[in-house]
Amino acid sequence: MKYSLGGKQFIEFKTDVKGLESIAPVKPAKYFLPRWFKDMPESIEIPAVHEKGKRDYFGKKGTTAKKHTSGTVKRCPAIVDLITEGFIIPMWCDFLIQRDMETFEWDNKNFKYGIDFHSKEQIKGWNLKKTDFKEGIKFQNPWRIYTPKGYSVMFITPTYQFEKRFTVLPGIVETDSYHHINFPSIWHTTKDAVIERGTPFIQVIPFKRDEWNLDLSQMNDLDFKNDETEKTALSTKFKNAYRDIVSRSKN
Repeated sequence: MKYSLGGKQFIEFKTDVKGLESIAPVKPAKYFLPRWFKDMPESIEIPAVHEKGKRDYFGKKGTTAKKHTSGTVKRCPAIVDLITEGFIIPMWCDFLIQRDMETFEWDNKNFKYGIDFHSKEQIKGWNLKKTDFKEGIKFQNPWRIYTPKGYSVMFITPTYQFEKRFTVLPGIVETDSYHHINFPSIWHTTKDAVIERGTPFIQVIPFKRDEWNLDLSQMNDLDFKNDETEKTALSTKFKNAYRDIVSRSKN
């Protein structure tokens, strides 16, 4: 199953489990938007945010209207771009987790890919919470991941899903040469839980490897001019000002 997203590169997910690509398929992250994000309106009416005589973000004095419309985080491009970046591996089967402060037991109906453990010594020094299981758990991944030459993948817990039961430890793998990656995690809750098949589990963000240098300097006249132009662009549109700036810079 292929998704054409307008890019030039393909990332491949391959599995040896028959039918998994139909039952719990990997999809672009935009298909796994959090419920709170879907339910949130794009804009709301709020009272004035600054008083008479005070300067606003753009250095202007004055009084805002008693009520005005403002965008919510649903219109924040930085959040939107992160939530929708890359791909989501959903949980591939139901996992029943039973634990107390000392024990951790799991069941997945004998599905081929289960859970391994990292000993306490292997994660010694980690800032674990009191209720965290003191051994690391590792979910065995049924997917092999392939990227073009020169591309790696960053693995993170899906952003803004606010998963409280566990955290998948972030990492980067050169998936143009190494393909079978399992997912070490920390289990937080002491309550029994079921991770249902289809739950957003891993966010996969491919990127091109490159070497970077660093340059620190004072802003020059051109930088100040561009900064003022950017502020003007932001202050002259009710919405999508950032997208407009990005689009102009690409043209």
